[in-house]
Amino acid sequence: MERTEWTLGSDDSGRRLDRILRRVLKENSQGAVESALRKGLVRLNGKKAKGSDLTSEGDVLSAASFLVSPLEEKAFSLADCPYPIIFKNQSLLFIDKPSGVPTHGPGSVAEFFSAQKNSSLSFCPAPLHRLDKETSGLLALSQSLKGARWFSEKIKSHEIKKYYLGIVKGRLSRKELWEDFIEETRGPEKNSFATSRAVQEGGKAAKTIAEPLAHAAFNGQEISLVRFQIFTGRKRQIRAQGAARGLPILGDKKYRGLVPGLEEGKFFLRAVRMEFPQNDLGLPPFIDAGESQDFLAFFKDSR
Repeated sequence: MERTEWTLGSDDSGRRLDRILRRVLKENSQGAVESALRKGLVRLNGKKAKGSDLTSEGDVLSAASFLVSPLEEKAFSLADCPYPIIFKNQSLLFIDKPSGVPTHGPGSVAEFFSAQKNSSLSFCPAPLHRLDKETSGLLALSQSLKGARWFSEKIKSHEIKKYYLGIVKGRLSRKELWEDFIEETRGPEKNSFATSRAVQEGGKAAKTIAEPLAHAAFNGQEISLVRFQIFTGRKRQIRAQGAARGLPILGDKKYRGLVPGLEEGKFFLRAVRMEFPQNDLGLPPFIDAGESQDFLAFFKDSR
């Protein structure tokens, strides 16, 4: 019986065997993969194995060739990346996500990178956090399993600081600390926020610092240029908290941020900076995506 073999690399180490098999045997059902393991059609280092077995770097995985799914991914070069690259090393990649591009789902950043071929059977670059579709700016992706684990741990422990720049409808007069509980609801849009009461008791804690940088007016409506620092990563956090205070992001249809005369599709929220703790990944103390020239030009013309 003809067999196909792979030697596992560092990014495949410490992973369950069945997770690796999901990719190389992706055209087979879970039941078919489990059956192949029981029959010895899939072997690890020449021996029968279970899906729950953990792999190590250097392990040799083999499978009956008739089970193997063709890896259709094309070889990936960062020169082909459709998004501006801000920083990259062997562990992490930071891009400037355009407004209008989702982080996950059809046509997303995640979909593009998942289709790229790399040296690992089970690991591929993927977004490590979330930016709303309309929000532009700094987005981190994994380049290695080590980088993914480090970033996820530091986000969870709030050791990575994240900053945004936005224009809100209304006047924010002073620096404020926003602490709320954001409740998610089940509705037409799964896990969407209630639009009538975006921030309310009984939800998940959300903490944001909002600092006004300048004020202007657009078509008779006061607007404020605001720097945000978020301490939690709730879905649509800045948008929901701002709207609950009468300060929705300008251009945000969901949270009543539209103003007469505003160009269709304009949305003024951008992830601009991350600051990192000391690390052994080669990351600098901070990475900037830069301010949006569109933001600044719009604000200057509105003054």
